Amino acid sequence: MRVMHYTFHRWSLVVASLAIAYSAFAQSPPSSTQEDGQGAPQLAADLNEAIAKVPVKVQPLFGDARSGDMIVTHFKPAGDGPFPAVVMHHGRSGTDRANPGRWRYLNVARYWTRRGVAVFVPTRLGYGDTGLEPDPEDTGPCGNKRYGVAAEATNVQTIAAIEFALKQPWVDKNKVIVMGQSMGGFATVAAMAKKHPSVIAGINFVGGGGGDPVGRKGDPCSASRMGEVFADAGKANAGATPMLWLYAENDNYWGPNIPRKWHDAYVSAGGKAEFVMFPPVAHDGHTLINNGMNFWRPALDKFIAPFGIKAPASEAAPPPTTFAALTEAAKVPLVKSDVKENGYKRFLNSDVPRAFAIGPKGEWSTQNGNGAIKRTLDRCAQIAKTTCKLYAVDDAVVWTE
Repeated sequence: MRVMHYTFHRWSLVVASLAIAYSAFAQSPPSSTQEDGQGAPQLAADLNEAIAKVPVKVQPLFGDARSGDMIVTHFKPAGDGPFPAVVMHHGRSGTDRANPGRWRYLNVARYWTRRGVAVFVPTRLGYGDTGLEPDPEDTGPCGNKRYGVAAEATNVQTIAAIEFALKQPWVDKNKVIVMGQSMGGFATVAAMAKKHPSVIAGINFVGGGGGDPVGRKGDPCSASRMGEVFADAGKANAGATPMLWLYAENDNYWGPNIPRKWHDAYVSAGGKAEFVMFPPVAHDGHTLINNGMNFWRPALDKFIAPFGIKAPASEAAPPPTTFAALTEAAKVPLVKSDVKENGYKRFLNSDVPRAFAIGPKGEWSTQNGNGAIKRTLDRCAQIAKTTCKLYAVDDAVVWTE
């Protein structure tokens, strides 16, 4: 996979009207903040999670312009920084924009903070606790979608989130990445047209719009019009900010072919983007960001490495062996078949640093995060009542017979 480097054009943008206002309310987060809609969780202290309100003004397709407070959940790595920052855009439910009340993407936040990157997750106007009406991302009827309206609305909020991030003293003013999933991926591509001087890259997870996985499986509304918006963004960003586009073959919203057409439209117009189509993920490739870390994490780690953002690694890991390829779950010794299908795959779908250990009678354990090797061996020994052996650490099999 080829990673591309480009000269980043600077631009000028009047942001005074945004009047970014920060108000942390760590003691009283808004209601319905769980990503699955099941109540308001405690803030993640290990991620230094906090919540802010950022005033924005957007123009919906129908009605007058709307002003409101965009909720921004943010996460800070340990230390004083300055840290690179990621602005992470959420997707769009076709049936329930009220849930969650506040987007968090904890798996994404942990991925980035482990790499020393701060994360800012805006809950855009028209979703959850920001209020649902009017809907600034309503693009009209299926056969006549006006995706440019949504692009303008998301761009205003992307810039507001970036400017808010840049006001934090612990953020590196020269290293901001915009990232998004589904409709948030669309927002990420659209944001590339603005060529913000602090933005060094864009990451599009299964981005698009107009999808209906039930009524129009693999056939999103006005797909060619979406391609036109992407082409406009590619033309505006010609030769500037590099992107990574990530999709899966069994995406029930777009199917495998339409994302390729969208990517072609973007790069043919001058945009710079590496495209990766992964094999099928779970029951629906649209869930790639949650269910496909074993696919996207190595690709994303490779993409961000040239920017000085490195993946963490286990300390004092044994040397790799040739016992088996890391992904060959069937070759994991001693353990039962259901462990190969589930437990080991859980290891593969976790972030580094990570470890998988096996006991003499097929006992097993897997842990990830700081001290993964020790915690894995300790837990396995506790289960097995004896010493266990490491099978895999990080991205390598280390098993010896």
